[in-house]
Formats: sequence, C-alpha cells, structure tokens
Amino acid sequence: MLTAIIIYIILLAIVGIYDFFKIKDFKDYAVAGKNQTFIKVFLSLMATMIGASATIGVADRVVEIGFPAFWWLGVGAVGLVLQALVLSEKIRALDANTLPEVASKTVGQGARKLLALIIAISWVGIIAAQFVSVAKIIMLVLPDSNRNIVLTVIAFFVITYTIVGGQMSVIKTDCVQAWLIAIGVIVTFVYVFVTDSSGNQMIFERLGPVNDKFTTFELINLFFITGGAYFLGPDIVSRNLVSKDGKTAKKAAIASAVGLLIFSAVITLTAMWTVENIPSEELNGQNPLLYIMNNYVPYPVSILLCLALLATLVSSADTCMINAASIVEYDLLKRDRVKEIRVILCVLGTISLFIALFSNNIIELLMGAYSVYVPGIVFPLLFGILCYKKRKINKKLWYMAVIVGGSLGLLKSFFGVGPDFLPLVGMGISLLFSALSVTLHTKY
Repeated sequence: MLTAIIIYIILLAIVGIYDFFKIKDFKDYAVAGKNQTFIKVFLSLMATMIGASATIGVADRVVEIGFPAFWWLGVGAVGLVLQALVLSEKIRALDANTLPEVASKTVGQGARKLLALIIAISWVGIIAAQFVSVAKIIMLVLPDSNRNIVLTVIAFFVITYTIVGGQMSVIKTDCVQAWLIAIGVIVTFVYVFVTDSSGNQMIFERLGPVNDKFTTFELINLFFITGGAYFLGPDIVSRNLVSKDGKTAKKAAIASAVGLLIFSAVITLTAMWTVENIPSEELNGQNPLLYIMNNYVPYPVSILLCLALLATLVSSADTCMINAASIVEYDLLKRDRVKEIRVILCVLGTISLFIALFSNNIIELLMGAYSVYVPGIVFPLLFGILCYKKRKINKKLWYMAVIVGGSLGLLKSFFGVGPDFLPLVGMGISLLFSALSVTLHTKY
C-alpha cells in the first residue's frame, strides 16, 4: 500500500512541475484560464466537494448518529441545485476571478475586502481538516509513526505541489482523482454488501431522515449552515469562475448535486454496514472506513479505497489553499502576481498545519469555519448578486448584515459563547439587514 501512495504522490508532483512551466500569468495560475469544459468542471467540483467531511467525517458521524450522517452531503446537494437555478449563470456573467470580486462588482470595494478577510480567516480551518484526515490514513499504513511528523510531511507535500502548479494542476489532478474516488468507494461498497448480506435488511430499516440522536432542529441547522457553504462558498464558486460560460457552470452544478447524493448514500451505507457487522469491541472507536480498509477488504480493494480517500483529501486541500491565497493577493492586497500568491499560499498552509497539530476533530473544524462564513456572507452576497444593475444597495446596512451574522457565528464556533443555535440567529439577522439594504431606487 505504501508503494501505491508513493506512486500517487510522484504523479501529482509530475503534473505540478509540468504546469509550472506552462503558467504565464495570474489568470492561468488562479483561475486555470477560465475556459474549462463541462466534464472538467464537473469532475473538479466533485473532487473538491468530497473532502475530509464527506468521507472520514461522515463515517465518524455514522457511529454517533446513524443514517442521518447522510445529510452532511445531502444538504450540500440541495445547495448546489439552488445555486444552479438562481446564481450560476449570473455569477459567471460577471467575469470575476474570485468570490470577493463578485462582491466588488455587485456591492462595492469595501465589500470585496470584507469578504476576502472573512474567507482568509475561516478557510484555514477547512484546510486543517484535510491535513488531519490525510494523517489518519497515513498512520494506518505507518502505525508506528509520530502523528505530528506525519502531519508535517503531508502538509509540506500538499502545500509544495499546490504552490508549483496552481489552479491548472488542481483542475487536471481533480479529474483523475474524481475517478479514483468513484472507483475506490463504489468497489468497497459493493464488496462489503455482497460478501456479508446478513445484516443488510436491518441497515435499510434504519434509513430515517432524523432519529433520537439527530433531531429536526439539527437538520435545519445543517441545511442552512452547511448547505449555505455549498450554495455560495468560495471553493464551489471557484469552479463556476473557471467554466468557459454560464451554461457550463449551471450544468456542472446540477450534475454534481446528483453525484453528491449518490456518493453520500454510498459512504453512509458502507459505514453503517461496518458498525452493524463489526463487533464494537473490535471496532474500538476506529473510523469505519479506515477500519475496513485496514482489516476487512482484500488487499487490492484496500489499495483502491486508500487512494480514493487520499484523493478526496488532497483535492479539497489544494483547492482551498489556491483559492484562499488568490483571494488574499487579488482582493486584499490588490495585486495579481503569481510569486506573491505562492508565498501567501505557503503562509496559509503553515497556519493550517499548526491548527491541525492541535485538533483532531474534522467535523468540528469544518463547522467552525462554516459557522462564521455562512451567517456573515451568504444572504448579503445573494442580495447583492440578485440586485445587480436593478436596485441600489444601502452599504451601511449591507455591512451590518455581514458583520453581525459573522460575529455571532464566531462567538459560538470559536469562543463557545451562547446557545447552539446562535449561528442560525446570526444568519436570520443577516437576512433581515440584507433585505433592508435593498433600496427602492433603481441602479441605473
């Protein structure tokens, strides 16, 4: 298995080095030329979305709450469909390079800086979650290794590979990694359900949307906070911006929503099979996916699943880093120099590594980032885009929507202040201020 991992790493490095010599300017490095076809956007979107939370995180949640872990990606699929129906073509028509530039064109320069700052701060937690997950996989292959050393080595490789090849390499490797993910996960699913079907009926009897461990309120909270990140998150929108046109972006979003639902069902059911069929004392708190990879499936299937899991994590980490670094350079510092983006990427990656060294909870890291970003950004930016060239925006009220929403999410997620529903309250207040910011005056 270690050999397969080394080959995988070498292939990624080759792609990065190849693209290093093809990159000419900011457009190539940050948005891959903005001319990507449907199949490339679709595969890259799938590889980007299916990261630590969608695999290792969902499997961990299955142990805690059962089938409702499905909703972590299920609400994401709903968010994608809504984006396709409401925003995809509008965003692509703006011909922006980053999500904060979308805010700049629809609201103003102040909005651009504010969004860029929030994304740069919150997205390091998402990058850290990918590093934590990769380390968990490598630790199974090298069980006697020191976790912090493994984390550092993994982070160094992913940061270096992304620095070298930029968005062009990310798109190319995403296409390959999407296939790796699909093959590895589906083969594992088929194998476990076919080889031992004794508990299958019981598993399918437990497919309710909520249960005593996952309430309707928690589903609503997940829909708005996590679904909002798929509806209007910088990594999802980045795939819109690299599309050759709006129709391509829209079709890719809808296709990805369908793919996400299928993937979520497969991962959730595979983890449920493990919990149902492996004695709890034998599982002993291990992640269900990592357990069957290391102990149950045949060696060839184990290699496929290992590569699939690595692909999910690397493809999310590199996208998050290149997008966050490009946003800092382009929107905060108002420059478009590739060399500077590489330096910023190194800094953000290093900060994420330090966070990962002190945290091991993937879902907690991700929810922390989403709980700041979504309440502060989604509704204000939605209103800004919908009102573009139609209505003027009262900027003071618009900024209040961002600041109050993001601040309430920050209080709960990072400081533990207030009730669990505080980010939802922030999102509601953000919606109110966003609606009030729309004036009766036409823009032109």
